Amino acid sequence: MTETVDIVVVGAGTSGIVAALTAARLGARVALVEAHAQIGGMATWGLHRFVCGLFLADGERSGEPLHGETTVDFCTRLAQGDVRAKALRRGRLWVLPFAGGEALAACAGELVAREPNIRRCLGESPERVLCDGGKVVELVLASGLSLRLKAAVDCTGSAALCRQAGAAVTWPDSPALAGFGFELQGVDEREAGALGLSVEVPMALRREVEAGRLPRHLAFATYEPGGVAGTAWIKLAVPSASVNSARGDADLAAAVLKRHPAFRGASLTAYSPGVLERETCHLCGEYVLTGPDVLSARKFGDGVVRNAWPVERWDAQRGVCYRYLPPGDWSEIPARCLRPDRGAANLFCAGAALSADFEAAASVRVMGVCMASGEAAARQCLAFL
Repeated sequence: MTETVDIVVVGAGTSGIVAALTAARLGARVALVEAHAQIGGMATWGLHRFVCGLFLADGERSGEPLHGETTVDFCTRLAQGDVRAKALRRGRLWVLPFAGGEALAACAGELVAREPNIRRCLGESPERVLCDGGKVVELVLASGLSLRLKAAVDCTGSAALCRQAGAAVTWPDSPALAGFGFELQGVDEREAGALGLSVEVPMALRREVEAGRLPRHLAFATYEPGGVAGTAWIKLAVPSASVNSARGDADLAAAVLKRHPAFRGASLTAYSPGVLERETCHLCGEYVLTGPDVLSARKFGDGVVRNAWPVERWDAQRGVCYRYLPPGDWSEIPARCLRPDRGAANLFCAGAALSADFEAAASVRVMGVCMASGEAAARQCLAFL
């Protein structure tokens, strides 16, 4: 029940997938540990259909992607084509469309299965973290399997492994609105008005909010056509809450939409399996990335990730608010944001929980930047092999 590997990656969301692929392709023996039976993390059930954070904002074309080889390769396979050619402009931002959570899980599963250096430990989570000489040396999983290691990457999104190893974290005073969605079938887009359903759906819900018939947070809903004709996803911004509470909000929103001609024959067929938390906690790292660092496009001597996504705050009173970087520029995330302050020297944190204040976190938590931080963390691990 004891195995020896070079690197353990905990959390098989997009940052963990890219971290594991990067390390394996550089010759390391990797254990990829995931609490669920399927890899992909929140991207597989969080209604994601776009990779955000791959490109600079603005411009007539998307330009070259900002990130490294493994991140771009994974996104190329996910989008089934050249990411520059596939990119779409949404407002000032360039995003990469893909076919949804199931497609992401299938793509990631295939790539990970091809790598002989990756040992998958699905349905597993660390029970104990053993440290010696200022380093993590062993993880004991819930099944009893013990993994001896030379370096580890926490890609859980909540700094769970770092906390088990004794690293300090910070929690938000007022968390951002979380995400939740539901699927409708039988939508007749021919009945949409001149503005289109992407405008008419949020407008209909906002009118009900202003009339006092719906909770305020339902004014911030968005509409996305489904991958099959006649289907659509309505994405809600909800306070951090139980799935049952979020489903109640979804039922209220669906009842309002039934009054619209495009939804008269529609039925609610599926909910998100969980509430997608935009914020949990953040590692207290050797450096804490700040909102001003992001918005001023600050560069660092130890910069390892480039990021041009705006600060995207989801506020309970105002909804989503964007603050952009200078046109044509990007900020950097230093390597020190991936390492615990006064923690294990061979432990790194990638993804949404890396060391950042809550303004900076509203920029760096998007999928493309999380992937890039996973790739950067895996490369940092090589110093310990």
